[in-house]
Amino acid sequence: MTHRFFIPSDWIMPPLVTFQGDTARQIRKVLRMRPGDAVVVLDNSGREWQVALTMVHQDLVQGRIMSQQRSPGEPSLHLTLYQGVLKAQKFELILQQGTELGISRFVPIICRRSVVSDLNTLDKKRERWQRIIKEAAEVNGRGVLPQLERAMPLDQAIHHAYAAPLRIMLWEEAAPDASLKELLAANRTNRVALLSGPEGGFTAEEAGLANQLGCQPVKLGPRILRAETAGLVASAAIFYELGDWD
Repeated sequence: MTHRFFIPSDWIMPPLVTFQGDTARQIRKVLRMRPGDAVVVLDNSGREWQVALTMVHQDLVQGRIMSQQRSPGEPSLHLTLYQGVLKAQKFELILQQGTELGISRFVPIICRRSVVSDLNTLDKKRERWQRIIKEAAEVNGRGVLPQLERAMPLDQAIHHAYAAPLRIMLWEEAAPDASLKELLAANRTNRVALLSGPEGGFTAEEAGLANQLGCQPVKLGPRILRAETAGLVASAAIFYELGDWD
């Protein structure tokens, strides 16, 4: 497997790439790479460079650019997941696996039943969350890092989602005929906002507010999924139904 690294664009000075800081230490000490080894570098623009290492010294790691291309791992569908805040490990799992699936943006939302509702507490987790996203994106072939918005209350998130032509809320009490598959078949778009609730789901009042403001409530079949599962399952279904996995 060729290792991939998101790096600042100013490290790329054709025909050379200079690696610094933690990335250089990872190449030299953790991966124990040598001159001649190949890596891929990305600058978060959707481009990627094939690089052959030319120098791996104590304080300097450099490589020569061999080729450049658009990253093939970026989805054509822009999906924003508005996820009710969950307990730490569960939310981190969603960030990791959602990045793998192709989600473009994550928005933590504070709901009536959220376990954690303090914005300052959530802000302190951002650095760790962004690191999880970066590591997942490097491993899984993404060319652009998914955005991580600051946490916001549900009512603000509903208005924030208005930029997407199709806005979907996962709610276990939605009408039996509120089918995600039929909704997607009737709304072919490349921008989707998906709202998924915390442990315990959305309340009826929250679902009613979202519906009034244009979010379509849907069920995910006859079984009730866990909060850390529902958003990922629905995201995979959206990518499949809207053609991103052709």
